[in-house]
Amino acid sequence: MKVQVQEKPRLQHGRHVVTITEISEGKSEYKGIPFFAARMETEEGFVEQRFYDSEPSKPILAELMRAVEMEGDELDTEQLVGKQLSVEVHERSYPDPDTGVEKTITEAGHFLKVGEADTSDQPGSKG
Repeated sequence: MKVQVQEKPRLQHGRHVVTITEISEGKSEYKGIPFFAARMETEEGFVEQRFYDSEPSKPILAELMRAVEMEGDELDTEQLVGKQLSVEVHERSYPDPDTGVEKTITEAGHFLKVGEADTSDQPGSKG
């Protein structure tokens, strides 16, 4: 059997300088909260991160805006494509709201401007 794989692998844990290559929009499966998902890539791989339009997410959105040098009180997601930033890739576990079964996802966080942190391939490293 031959299987076509036209995709990069997920980024390894650690800090990476990435470019936002794609934005998609949707609503959360559980409570219908609007979100946008940013695909962030390097030559070696990618990570996709959801950003929710909710009060608890406002500081995270502000951190993202600062990292890509966007100012103002409103985030235009279309302006994110092509922006570079430094992210820390890690895993996070949480209980599924419907089943209670623990799920683990790979996500990006700790957003910084390019040059504010060193990149590292070591798990758990901080810039």
